[in-house]
Amino acid sequence: MDMSKLSNEDLAAISAGDMSRVSMAGLKLLAAPAAPSVDPTEGMSFLDNALAATGKGMTSVARAVGVPSSALESIGLPGTKEDADRLDAPLMKTAGGKIGNVAGMAVMAVPTALIPGANTYAGATAIGAGTGAALTEGGLVDRAKGALFGGIGGAAGKGIGNALAWGVPKIVNGMAGSRATAQVANAQRDAAAVAAKDAGYVLPPADVNPSVLNEALNGLSGKIKTAQVASARNQGVTNTMAKKAIGVAEDAPLNGDALKAIRSQAGQAYDAVANAGTIKPGQAYSDALDKITAPYVRAAQGFPNAKPSPIIAEIESLKTPEFDAASAVAMIKKLRGDADSAYASGSRDAGKALKDGAAALEDALDTHLLQVGAPADLLKNFRDARQLIAKTYTVEKALNSETGDVSAQTLAKLLQKGKPLSGDLKTIAKVGSSFPKATQSLKESPKAFSPLDYMAGMIGTGSTGPLGAAAIAARPAVRSMMLSKAYQNALGSPQNYAPGLLEQSLPLLQSDAMRRTLPGVTGLLSANFSQ
Repeated sequence: MDMSKLSNEDLAAISAGDMSRVSMAGLKLLAAPAAPSVDPTEGMSFLDNALAATGKGMTSVARAVGVPSSALESIGLPGTKEDADRLDAPLMKTAGGKIGNVAGMAVMAVPTALIPGANTYAGATAIGAGTGAALTEGGLVDRAKGALFGGIGGAAGKGIGNALAWGVPKIVNGMAGSRATAQVANAQRDAAAVAAKDAGYVLPPADVNPSVLNEALNGLSGKIKTAQVASARNQGVTNTMAKKAIGVAEDAPLNGDALKAIRSQAGQAYDAVANAGTIKPGQAYSDALDKITAPYVRAAQGFPNAKPSPIIAEIESLKTPEFDAASAVAMIKKLRGDADSAYASGSRDAGKALKDGAAALEDALDTHLLQVGAPADLLKNFRDARQLIAKTYTVEKALNSETGDVSAQTLAKLLQKGKPLSGDLKTIAKVGSSFPKATQSLKESPKAFSPLDYMAGMIGTGSTGPLGAAAIAARPAVRSMMLSKAYQNALGSPQNYAPGLLEQSLPLLQSDAMRRTLPGVTGLLSANFSQ
């Protein structure tokens, strides 16, 4: 024990060996357990310290309201403030201990919420003063000081309650507004992410849900490399969906010959409507042809001596008051064949004009079939064949005939330009537009290990041994994990826009119960801090 705490009289009696002359205070100090030589909080976590100190705060209040020391000591708690301060000194040096002590005292002050008058500053001050006086350990001076500072704390509690009532709704509304804004802003991307996931695409999780974890892992794995690995996997998904859109088997090659075969097969539905009679096209047909030639006519008007574009003559030749269905079918096939030749020779403008001319004839033929009441299956087969042929041309624009790969980015650009895509081709285009880095057309498959993987492993560990090898393998391992089905399902889905725990909890701070509790709690804490 610390002998310095004994009085001179007690020290003299002990030196003389006459214990009968030692005072009661001295005997109590002699009987007290020796101060521990080892810090009792060593090895304890922040939570352990906080929980232990919560009991200290509650016990302090219990002593202040008159709970006998013997009753406290009987359950293993310090009976006096001096004993508590001595035993708990190491605990109160920790952050957890300080916070837990405050929490324990605050809990004991909660019943003051039942005292009326907390809704006014005068009432809050009185509650704080009364709480400070009643729950402060010590004599009259200590309790008077507690009452003074408790009253100040009670008034502060009322002010804090008013501030919370004013500020919390604004914070909650701001958080709700931010969520709503983010949800609207990300709606297209999120819808594309869901469609991509359903189709079998893999996406860098940070592109879908930019959480702290996903961003950290994306940085560790290498953003560029992760996107390349995802693109390599996604190319197969794009190819399969494109084949499905035009009826090509998954294991069949996709090239120019395959597309021509599909068009030839679909053309049989055109032959079936060749006997549909005489067609008298309306104004819509004439307007469609004029729209095709309009740019070339304007150019010719500005330069009358220039040689007119052959496109004008080609399209103008389609203008006639009537024509039979068989001639229309033949002309459609001719125009599409000429368009293919024009594209092949690099004459994109001529190819587009010829295709648009064929489309105008198809529209006129479709309208005629409706007017004459053609059989439903005949009309449906014609429309289906027309749509299928149009899809083959769309796929052809995005197709690399050498590799058989379809470019999601090319389809995305067509969609952005207003191309009326549908079905799987539209899904590919939307995914490509929303996630361009994960749907790149790569010239070659990415290697398992990149130079950056080696550099990161070597520099990060400064070793070329087992530790360095493990570090080199870490980045590819993280990439593989993020693009795995399990991770994609768990953390690769669009972020949740529902209110979080904090947003749901904040309104409790402005509740009437909280505002009535604050004066007593802040009064007690203020009184305690003043000691």
